Amino acid sequence: MFRAIIPILLLTLSALVSPAFAQWGQNIPQEIRESYLEPNQVLSETPCDWRQKVQGIFAPAVKHCTTAREAVMHIAANMTQLTGTYYSAKRRKQDMNALEALEEKKISCTGQTILMVCAFRSIGIPARAVGIPTWNHVRGNHTWPEVWLDGEWQMIEFNEKDFNTGWVMENIGMLDASNIWQRIVAQNPKGDMIFPVGDMLRNNIAAEDVTERYTELAAQWYSKNGLPADRQRLLLDLHPRAEEAQMVKLVDETGAILEEQPLPTTRDDMRKFATFSLPRKGLHYLIFPGNQAFPIQATEAPVNVLRLKRR
Repeated sequence: MFRAIIPILLLTLSALVSPAFAQWGQNIPQEIRESYLEPNQVLSETPCDWRQKVQGIFAPAVKHCTTAREAVMHIAANMTQLTGTYYSAKRRKQDMNALEALEEKKISCTGQTILMVCAFRSIGIPARAVGIPTWNHVRGNHTWPEVWLDGEWQMIEFNEKDFNTGWVMENIGMLDASNIWQRIVAQNPKGDMIFPVGDMLRNNIAAEDVTERYTELAAQWYSKNGLPADRQRLLLDLHPRAEEAQMVKLVDETGAILEEQPLPTTRDDMRKFATFSLPRKGLHYLIFPGNQAFPIQATEAPVNVLRLKRR
């Protein structure tokens, strides 16, 4: 009996890392491998045998990559291009598995995370999900992936070209860490917390608290991208969102353009905004497509969240 099982087990494990990617998995600790590379299930999605199909998409896409880091960056930046999937509030359910996501195309941030984790695991790179129950300045949760690179966990996002995504880091900097619902957790089978997906009173997805690490990352991000005292961060959203990106200009009273940013589309996460650095003194204007002007003045708050409706 055991003799029949062993060859099947070896075949299954060998499929986890193809020979082309063997060098990426040489120094992965056994505990990381067992928890974040070998498992088929990521969160609460319906279990499925996704490896062959997912690897068939992503292995050819990274055949030119010489390092795991390069492969991660290429996959993250090209998720929609490689799979046809995109964020949509009209998805059928929140926690689609990888095969459902590839068929449905419209997926949530949780679905994006599950698909990305599977993509990384399919080419021999450990990955896991991270999430927060709700932001401080806007309602709603968020989920994103982490990858194990160079002996540490690193945050990457769907269709992003760099680690530690700016809009997420900025939102983390606004959190109230004393609020349990604003704590950030990462999937960990040995953790003592519950991952914020689906019904948190019923799910059994163990997680660990990683708030402090992300708070430090956000502080580093702010040290490079933070605003001077005479500026206010302006977060802008325009509803209903357009299918394609549209540009909005921030101008001063003379009409001089200070900034130009793309508005979030229907394919962006609902917590994503167009971000501006608004001078605290003087009257300014937002110029929307069609040259419609909206007057705007800074408030005393650190962040000004502005949601407008299309005329």
